[in-house]
Amino acid sequence: MLIQLAIGFLLALVSSCIPAQSNSVDEILDNIEKADVASLTATVSYTRTDPILNRREIRTGRVLFRKTDSKTREAAILFDTLIIGQRREKKLKHYIFSGRWMAEVDHDNKQFIKRELVAPESEDIDPFELGNGPIPLPIGQTKESVLSKYTVTLIAKPNEGPLSKLDDAIVGLHLVPKTEGEWEYIDLYYDPSNWLPVGVCTVEDDGTKRVSRLSNVQVDALSDDDKKLLNIETPNPKEWSIDIRPWSDD
Repeated sequence: MLIQLAIGFLLALVSSCIPAQSNSVDEILDNIEKADVASLTATVSYTRTDPILNRREIRTGRVLFRKTDSKTREAAILFDTLIIGQRREKKLKHYIFSGRWMAEVDHDNKQFIKRELVAPESEDIDPFELGNGPIPLPIGQTKESVLSKYTVTLIAKPNEGPLSKLDDAIVGLHLVPKTEGEWEYIDLYYDPSNWLPVGVCTVEDDGTKRVSRLSNVQVDALSDDDKKLLNIETPNPKEWSIDIRPWSDD
């Protein structure tokens, strides 16, 4: 599973090591909160590095996102390629989020696992909110919710790795959790022209590092085929192995 998935602003202490930016942390978070969109598509490159096994795997594919008329947020992460070392192979692995539910779809093995992520009486979740899904890409997340959980500072674009390919104009935030949990920190990178996320780096307490980079971001451009990929309905049980897991607080 790729499930899980991160925020003192002391600008005077860090301004010497980050490029000058016209926005403060508060202004950036205000802009992010306002940047709500009805739908979004993007190409994604995802790299996971295991510090214990010294193993790196790269998955590439697409990200889809939309808000329904009922304000439910739906998303799909559609990986289609896996690269480990020098080996590259087609490997379809899809994650679909809708309301309280997440489905993991393994096309090669015809396995469909659907999990209820929160109690039935709870509100629906935002699939890209920090901590909710495999790739935290906060879209329109409130400043209050971010600052209540994380200490936020500005950060420069990395000099190496996948995120070094981001545009020089990007704006970066370094998020450190205020309470102990899964993450050591999360770095988020936004396009200031529309305040949508284009890069994220998370480091877990055990050192596991996950880096995601978005490109070809398109707003309000979902095709009919894209909408079908957001369908979380259970496939034919005669052809697939089905595992439905309702909410449990155990």
